[in-house]
Amino acid sequence: MELICKASAKYAPLMNEICEPLFEMLRQHSALEKEIFERNEQLNIEKEKAGIPSYQTAPGWNELMAEYSERLRALLEKYCTENQLSRGFGVSYGEPQEFGYVNGDCLAKFKMRSADKAIVEFHYEMGGLKEKHKFVMKPVDGKWLLDGLYYGFEGKNSWNIHSF
Repeated sequence: MELICKASAKYAPLMNEICEPLFEMLRQHSALEKEIFERNEQLNIEKEKAGIPSYQTAPGWNELMAEYSERLRALLEKYCTENQLSRGFGVSYGEPQEFGYVNGDCLAKFKMRSADKAIVEFHYEMGGLKEKHKFVMKPVDGKWLLDGLYYGFEGKNSWNIHSF
């Protein structure tokens, strides 16, 4: 990952304080998503062996989704504002992991123009598509928390609201 600071000299020293916890959250999110995906794959193998039709839910899937949601909430509550949490989370997982780029080849840009908001953008390629995520960070009780998550596509100036 390449990290570029596009903040003024006044705010540049805050880059690591703001970015490192965000990067850690994304790494933990990716690890959890990978684990749940692999466990779901195993449930599907067992479902097939048991002769359960493909259109039926695998035994244990509901419990796995409840666990995923619970564990994801516990993770996100440490890093996100209530505003971001209210957008929802835990509705999908997959391979590759949505934020897996944080462990590999991506460009991260840190932007900050005022003391009450910082933006971290990730630019990456996944499945042949050039995509981007924007994380809006705000200070809350002396700690920088994620207050907004957006996604978009390279070459487009628009951003779409996103959730975990």
